[in-house]
Amino acid sequence: MTKISSICVFCGAQNGRSPEFRELAFEVGQLLGSRRLKLVYGGSKDGLMGATADGVLSHGGEVLGVLPKKLANRELAHQRIDKLVTVETMAQRKDVLMTESDAFLILPGGLGTLDELFEVLTANTLGFMNKPVIVLNSFGFYTGLITWLETIAQSGLSRSPGELFTVVEDVDALGRLLS
Repeated sequence: MTKISSICVFCGAQNGRSPEFRELAFEVGQLLGSRRLKLVYGGSKDGLMGATADGVLSHGGEVLGVLPKKLANRELAHQRIDKLVTVETMAQRKDVLMTESDAFLILPGGLGTLDELFEVLTANTLGFMNKPVIVLNSFGFYTGLITWLETIAQSGLSRSPGELFTVVEDVDALGRLLS
């Protein structure tokens, strides 16, 4: 993998039903912080996003959050991060996240996470950028999505998942990949 100094993490703004999701997000944050990789993320104090930022901060790492003003006004902004950029729209948010990051890491999340993942994959596929994408498939969270993307590739409508992103199954494998 190419040398990276900042990594954008896409993940849920909610905690989800499983406490393991929040633990995973915090552990990923600790890994990034200990490796001195700047976290670029959605700017929220809540959910898996907040847990990831808290993990980075717990290990002295740098955190850049990007949040639409409408959401920041709902008191969702993480107050302890190094820098918070506010933007007008979700599209502007994604533009800043993509510009400020050397790579992308996908943790469990909902529709917003999937939207961000597909935006990055499309930008890479169309040549607007060429940045690594890593899907953390802990608990088999993304197995169904990967299978669906394989079906699309077999139909000739997309590249295979292995050409689009790297899959790792746990934080230890992520740590080895980022070495």
